[in-house]
Amino acid sequence: MSSVSCSASLAVTLTHAVAYLTQPLVLRYSAPTIKKLQASLQANLAATYIATWVPTEPLRGSGRRCLTLSPLGHPPRPVYNACQSAQVQWADWMRLLGGIEFDMFIDPGCVSVRFGNWSAGAVSKLVTVWSEELEAIAKAKAQAQVEALIMQQLREEEERASKSLAQMLAEEDEEDDQVIFSMIADEVRAPTWMTPLLEQFPAIPSTGTVRTHSRSSSRSSIISSSGFSFSSQESIDSASSVASSCKTMSSSAFSPSLEVPAHKPSRRERARQARVFVDNSKIEVTPYDGGKTTVLTGGVMLGAPSTSRNGGKAKRF
Repeated sequence: MSSVSCSASLAVTLTHAVAYLTQPLVLRYSAPTIKKLQASLQANLAATYIATWVPTEPLRGSGRRCLTLSPLGHPPRPVYNACQSAQVQWADWMRLLGGIEFDMFIDPGCVSVRFGNWSAGAVSKLVTVWSEELEAIAKAKAQAQVEALIMQQLREEEERASKSLAQMLAEEDEEDDQVIFSMIADEVRAPTWMTPLLEQFPAIPSTGTVRTHSRSSSRSSIISSSGFSFSSQESIDSASSVASSCKTMSSSAFSPSLEVPAHKPSRRERARQARVFVDNSKIEVTPYDGGKTTVLTGGVMLGAPSTSRNGGKAKRF
């Protein structure tokens, strides 16, 4: 591999390592001081690791590229020289890093840390701070998400372009309906017209009470006064008289301004009612349509069928 690609790989890896070490200093030191410290630290580490840096063999010389940082001792020479150049106290720097001893491994394409003390036997697992492989995977995933978003936008544009005229008109009608409904809602919520309201009901004029009789009561009174039996000529005259009286009473019953007078029977009706009699001598029974009839005072009345039939035919009158 050429020296250019080797230097580029070392520069990228050291950039991530220096950023991890100097990030906590933002709370204590100014930006120019931090930038000066980062530049000095990266230059010192590059001069130290360039001899053992082989991108094709990441684990080659990995032990010589390990930085052990502890609050109980002095830092490695590249870190110490950077502190002297930027006027940064190592005790403050280590306290901002957490005050815990740890090892940093700077290998081609990977930066990892391991917290703990080897002499005490308390060592944690190796934690990856940055990995070129993981970064490539993350970039590929982000690129795939961007491409998927672009493809979705293209599909939506194609769908909008391929819409038929009927669909476009339907969408426009729906938008117009929404506008109309919103206008109606605004009008109902705050109407521009108001119906006049009355504070009290108007006075109702009083009307006189009209005494009237119902048609049924008039008819019943007329029928009750007309009697039960009629002779041939008298019944015709009486019926016509009753009909005319009924007509007169019916018309007067619905007149709002006239009171219905009480029915007064005529002289002939009063005389006939006084002379009503029944002839008990007429007791012959004549069969009629399966039943029997009894003739009383010239009238015909239906009777019940006889329990026994006579052998001969009955006489007819």
